[in-house]
Amino acid sequence: MSYVSLYRKYRSQTFDEVMGQEHVTRTLQNAIRQGKIGHAYLFCGTRGTGKTTTARLLAKALNCEKGPTPEPCNICQPCKSITEGSAIDIVEMDAASHRGIDDVKEIRDNVKFPPMALRYKVFIIDEAHQLSNDAKDAFLKTLEEPPPYVVFILATTEPHKIPITIRSRCQQFDFRRGSLDAIRSRLEFVAKQEGIQVDDGALDLIALNAEGSWRDGLSIMEQVLAYTDGSITTEDVYKVLGTVTQDFLFRTADAIATRDESGVFQIAAEAAGSGKDLRQLLRSLAEHFRNLVFATVTRDQKVLATGKETAERLIQQSAKFNKDALIRIVEILSEAEREARLSDQHRLITEMALLKCIQAVRQGIQTPLDVTSSADTTPPKRVTVQKKAAQTAEPSPTQSPITEPSETPVPPSAGIKQELPEFATISQKWNQVLQHVKNISISAHALLSTSTPAEIRNGMLVIQLKHKAHCDLINSEVDKPGSQSKRRALQIALQKVFGVPNVKIICEAKEAEQNKSVEVLVPPPEEDDDLPSPWEDPGDAVQANDPLRNVLEVFPNAELLDD
Repeated sequence: MSYVSLYRKYRSQTFDEVMGQEHVTRTLQNAIRQGKIGHAYLFCGTRGTGKTTTARLLAKALNCEKGPTPEPCNICQPCKSITEGSAIDIVEMDAASHRGIDDVKEIRDNVKFPPMALRYKVFIIDEAHQLSNDAKDAFLKTLEEPPPYVVFILATTEPHKIPITIRSRCQQFDFRRGSLDAIRSRLEFVAKQEGIQVDDGALDLIALNAEGSWRDGLSIMEQVLAYTDGSITTEDVYKVLGTVTQDFLFRTADAIATRDESGVFQIAAEAAGSGKDLRQLLRSLAEHFRNLVFATVTRDQKVLATGKETAERLIQQSAKFNKDALIRIVEILSEAEREARLSDQHRLITEMALLKCIQAVRQGIQTPLDVTSSADTTPPKRVTVQKKAAQTAEPSPTQSPITEPSETPVPPSAGIKQELPEFATISQKWNQVLQHVKNISISAHALLSTSTPAEIRNGMLVIQLKHKAHCDLINSEVDKPGSQSKRRALQIALQKVFGVPNVKIICEAKEAEQNKSVEVLVPPPEEDDDLPSPWEDPGDAVQANDPLRNVLEVFPNAELLDD
């Protein structure tokens, strides 16, 4: 007999053997016991969750010689023919390749004739969402009122693409992904049946890469088995799948935790040099830091989706990070992975992503308990008064609009739970901030459209506007959450872009800066070298201008005329 793949060899032959879909099998069995057999079923779920297998089991249960029965015998001729795929009255159609209206017309013509050998004629339509729109419309009437001897079973991975007119005519069942432990147990059972030696770590890794698909788990194990000589180790799985090892992921996370910029460049070079898929590396790192996030809030191994030994290492490593920094790192790695899909500069994207992760760690270190303790050293009332004065101060044309208080200065992070990012980052993303302002308030955007960030001063963001009147309007508004002011619109926009709520804002006029620069470039006149004023008498100017005095002395009758 020719070789049969593991997933076909160990396909479930009874409802009890179907893994992880008890809510489906129990409902179908009860319906058969009670004689409430539907004329159309819709099986929904991701790949490898047992949709087609359950459809064939339902066909067996309806056509078994002992049936309809919830427990097909698998001995009688109808059961055997369905198992072998030779039953003439069981029609399986792949809608991916038979999606036209002519294929549906063929089904409609076939429905008119009763079954030739079995009790029911069962039509199993796989990937039903790929039927064309015309084919779906032509299928409606047949699906709504089929003959009593016909049962339709539609299987799809994308139920949202099935029209509601079809879904409403079917009994819909949602197939669930397999859990990590359940897939691992199934792999262990198959390995024992086949006499294969598999390490515990290899089982965990295969189950993790199966991503909830029972079929993918068996296919991966079969692929690794072909690479080895009968026993599977964790290292074998890593080599076949081309993924990085857990030790590599932990080493990378340690380099980020210690802010080792040189180390992360070496890690990226090592991964690229060994031929690893850098997109897969980014995905693996994102999953690793996702587990670190969960390790900071839970010690449940099921939530961590890893083995016991790896879970303990994750819990230990999570103590090196701030939770906010971990969340930001996951966002950075996920964004880099999406960017890598559209670019061929995978190494550059990976290196920049790792450096951004280190930057997130630096910013996260400045955020935790040290900030709160420093804020507690200053009386709350004094801090509030000083900040309010700083916000409502009106800038003058010749000096900075906000002067530092003469009393105890406000700590840069007093009363602020989160700090602003670096000024360069704010400048780079300022257009995004303005776009959010526009979505919040058109009038606020009209006022702030010419604004530019100037600096971060004492934990407050200083922005510049073209006109002093605009600054006066912003500075005079009440800085209060829930208000509808233009200042509040800018605060909400800053929170959406940088995740920092209630940013303290100071507004300065650009024209004030220009006046200041003129004063620096043009020094004040000295007492013995006074320049004439435009309003002075022209003759008076001669007293301060030696060349003109000499001319008048040579030509005593000359007159000095003012143009």
